[in-house]
Amino acid sequence: MSQPFPIPIPDRLPIRIAPCPIVEAIFEARFVSPESWATMPGLLFAQIREKYQEQKNLPLALVPEEFRRQDPALQHLPLLQFLSKDFLIQLGPRVVSLVTRPHAYPGWPAIRGELLWVVERVKKAGFIGETERLGVRYVDFFAGDVFPLLRLQLQANERPLLGAPTDVTTVLRHGALAIRMRVSNGAIVATAEGPKSGSVLDVEGSIGPPEVDLFQNGLARFGEAHDTIKGLFFGLIKPELLARLNPVYE
Repeated sequence: MSQPFPIPIPDRLPIRIAPCPIVEAIFEARFVSPESWATMPGLLFAQIREKYQEQKNLPLALVPEEFRRQDPALQHLPLLQFLSKDFLIQLGPRVVSLVTRPHAYPGWPAIRGELLWVVERVKKAGFIGETERLGVRYVDFFAGDVFPLLRLQLQANERPLLGAPTDVTTVLRHGALAIRMRVSNGAIVATAEGPKSGSVLDVEGSIGPPEVDLFQNGLARFGEAHDTIKGLFFGLIKPELLARLNPVYE
């Protein structure tokens, strides 16, 4: 018998908050390909260059291919970025993802529209054979210590742990979705004004086969993961933090 989801998701969720704490959102597909890595960037670029004209190698691209193949931790990391005004597309031998620009979250309707466009172009590029996993990840940043503002309790000897540097990771299940949630109050993020220290809430929802196929149900699965992560966020934060975010409802 499955356990109930431990974080109560509110019935009514905001359509907008400000200031928006989202550092970035990542919508990722991992896959098996019949194509060699050498051909993939050209196949994809031919389909997306009308919007994504700039390319940039990521640091992992400097690591020899044989070494990357031998390290499981590196096999699903991107090697290349294609950049547009509002989004990035990241590509590796077994992964492709749509990423929002840092600290410039455009909202779910804009993301869903871009996902529809990108998935169609990836399908035309023809290098994905089988979908291994779909994932959605949201990274939020807050100034100061966020733990007292979350419905998340840490205790030692039945007494709350507060004020100390803390980093907590847990894995939850919500239907077919596996959710990895990490909260840290010792994070540093890059901003336009320079590095800032504070807290990070990092949530990733993923789903694997046989429930996923990027071209058959990918958009629906991305939407389900987005909705679950959004509900988790608003169920996890306390009313005082929600008030600071000035929520707007329909």
